Amino acid sequence: MSLPSYVRPTEAKIIKRLVRKALNLGYVVSVYDGEDYAIVRSNDFDAITAEIAATDSTELVFRRADDKTKIGSVLLIHGNDEDVISDHSDNELTNALVEMEDA
Repeated sequence: MSLPSYVRPTEAKIIKRLVRKALNLGYVVSVYDGEDYAIVRSNDFDAITAEIAATDSTELVFRRADDKTKIGSVLLIHGNDEDVISDHSDNELTNALVEMEDA
């Protein structure tokens, strides 16, 4: 399974690259939909992406897989196309994660 079919193509491309990049860096991802964590510390791409866009915004929280140290978080606002990444933690690791040209 992957992102819901109603996610805009531009957003889907950005979100998939972000999640793949995080997983390739050895991070686990939690998906927060504004009310609850739908996924907690997962490295399963399909499970993670299936839970994104359940609401108008999604927060992705990234942690190291080995020791669960928090890397940072990214706020996705759905419906913003290429600006789907609305905000993110301002630290070196998260800044590098959201740089799409490296994905």
